[in-house]
Amino acid sequence: MGRPARTWVGACVAAAWLLLAGAASAFSFRDEVGKFAAEFPAEPTLDKNEGTSVSGPHVHYTWEVDVNDRHFSVTYTEYTTPPVKNYDKNIMGLLAATKGKLVHQGRIEQDGVDGREVVTLLPDNAVMRQRLFQVGNRLYQAVYAGPSGTEAKADVEAFMTSFQILK
Repeated sequence: MGRPARTWVGACVAAAWLLLAGAASAFSFRDEVGKFAAEFPAEPTLDKNEGTSVSGPHVHYTWEVDVNDRHFSVTYTEYTTPPVKNYDKNIMGLLAATKGKLVHQGRIEQDGVDGREVVTLLPDNAVMRQRLFQVGNRLYQAVYAGPSGTEAKADVEAFMTSFQILK
C-alpha cells in the first residue's frame, strides 16, 4: 500500500474513532412518566411550568441540555383535556412567539403517530428545529436551537431521530 492510501486509511480510522467517541458521549434518557426516550448530548435537567392557554390548563415538563451556544430539549405539555389536534396552529403560534420565519415544515410519522418537523429561522442568525407529536392530552416537542446552519449537524440529527414516544 502506497503512502497516499495509508494516509487515506489513517484518516478514515481517525474519523471512525471520533464518531464512536462522539456517540459514546451521548446520554440515553428515558422518562417513564413522560413516556418518551431520547439521546441527549449530556444529562438533561427538568424544568416544570404550569399555565393556561386557549386549550385550557396545562403543565410543561421540559428536559433540557445547553451545550455551548446550542440547546437540546424535549417538552411534553400535559393538558387537563385533550386539545384539538392542529399542528398548523401550533406552528403559527411558534412563529409568532419567536418572531421566526418558517424555513421548512413536513409531515413525519412515528409508530403510527402523525407529527410535524419544523425548521424556523430565528432572529440573531439562530435556527430552531423541532418535531411535534400530539398523543391524547399531551403535545410532545423535541427541540434543537443553535446558530443558523447547525440544524443538520450529525449530533442534531442523532438527537432528533433518537426521540421516541413510549407506549
